[in-house]
Amino acid sequence: MITVVGVAHISEESIRKVEDKIKALNPDLIAVELCDARYKGLTHGKKAPILELIRNKNSSMLLVNILLPLLQMRLGKEVGAKPGREMLRAIELAKERKAKFALIDRDVSVTMKRAMAKMGFLEKIRVLKELITSLGASKKEIEKEISKAKDAKGLEEILKGFKKLSPGIYHVLVEERDAYMASNLLTLEKKFGNVIAVVGAGHKKGIEEYLSKPGSLPDIRELLVVPKKKITLGGILKFGLPIFIIGMFVLALYKGVSIKGPVYLWVLNHAVPTFLAILLVRGSLSAMAAGTMASPLTSLNPFLAAGWFAGLAEMKARRVTVEDVSEMFKTGSHKELLGNNAFRVILVTALANIGSMLGTFMSLPTIIYPLIKSVAG
Repeated sequence: MITVVGVAHISEESIRKVEDKIKALNPDLIAVELCDARYKGLTHGKKAPILELIRNKNSSMLLVNILLPLLQMRLGKEVGAKPGREMLRAIELAKERKAKFALIDRDVSVTMKRAMAKMGFLEKIRVLKELITSLGASKKEIEKEISKAKDAKGLEEILKGFKKLSPGIYHVLVEERDAYMASNLLTLEKKFGNVIAVVGAGHKKGIEEYLSKPGSLPDIRELLVVPKKKITLGGILKFGLPIFIIGMFVLALYKGVSIKGPVYLWVLNHAVPTFLAILLVRGSLSAMAAGTMASPLTSLNPFLAAGWFAGLAEMKARRVTVEDVSEMFKTGSHKELLGNNAFRVILVTALANIGSMLGTFMSLPTIIYPLIKSVAG
């Protein structure tokens, strides 16, 4: 027998609901909607090496990973419940009752990579905008949404809104995980018999549908595959544009066209917006210098980024520690996040990359097009 208990992840009431269900049903095994990484994050705190964050050029995925825990922590503080507390309480009760417990969710890194692969550029922007907007929600608004989630119709309305906002991420974060967790529960039921599963309320209906119709489950192995990077317009531009630009400079030189002015302008086009972008987020002088000097050259190398150099300089200036990185994922407000040294490094890295990218696009009409005309003419 499998009993699925749907909970709100930041609701104190959900903790009591979990306690009551476990005491009433006395299960042989308690399953929770966690993977090993998330379990360790809740119990030991999440840590990540700052150098890895700086080198991560997928800024969308990085920001989502930072903002999601921040959002949950912010909402939890408002309603007086720690995010994930109901999961931890279920595990505590399993240990107290000498019962087994199991982590049934898919690894969060696989989920995030599959989600990012599914989303288009505009979809990523919409999700980030929604996350940032949600951070400013009032306590009254938060309590209203939690109240809606307790009602079947209200929850369905919330899920429909989520699906409309981002069909790709909804499929990966909700539908795929419903199937993955249902499959794990069916396997556990054969071994333990009486199983209680504590999952987010949004997963309850989907999991129960799969449990009632196991034949409809997809191949679970497919849900663990991280999609290979596809050839996209962005990827073509990343490698093709630098090659084209370098080719134009070489061709102009071969044709006897002076490139002294275009080279100076190329440096200026990249140095100025990169410098201003780092200044905008109040980066250190060493970060401004590193990013500004690196930008004209890194913009011609798809394997390097101006943000790496600016970020490394900022990291040294701020003397970022592992604890700073850990705290970045625990902050509960905009103010705390902006005051975190590790997050400031991420901001400097991201803005330096944006400034350098802007310089390249500015150079197309001001440098490359005139060079094409000169070579052709």
